[in-house]
Amino acid sequence: MRSFAPRAGFSTFFALAGALSAPAGEGARITINDLDFTPATITVHVGDRVEWLNKDIVEHTATARDGAFDIATPKGRPASARMKAVGRVEYYCRLHPNMVGVINVVK
Repeated sequence: MRSFAPRAGFSTFFALAGALSAPAGEGARITINDLDFTPATITVHVGDRVEWLNKDIVEHTATARDGAFDIATPKGRPASARMKAVGRVEYYCRLHPNMVGVINVVK
C-alpha cells in the first residue's frame, strides 16, 4: 500500500509557493500578526493590488522605503496599495521598524 505522506508534502509545498507569487491581475494578501509581515517576500505584477490585513492588537503601517506607498493598516481591517512599477520594493512599519517585507513587482 502506498503512503500519502509524500503527496501531502508536495501539496503543501505547492500551496505555499502559490501564496508567495500571485497570477497576473490577482494581487496578493499579506497578513500582519505577532509584529510580522507574512509572507515577508511576495511577487506580484505591475498593476496588482497588495492588501495587508492587520490581525495584531496594535496599529501598523506599510511604508515603502522608496516612497511608493505609506499606508496605515488599522486593527482588523484591510488596507491596500496598487503596485505601479517593476522593481523590488522594500517596506517596513514606521511604528515598529523591525517589521520588514519585500514586494517584487514584475511585468
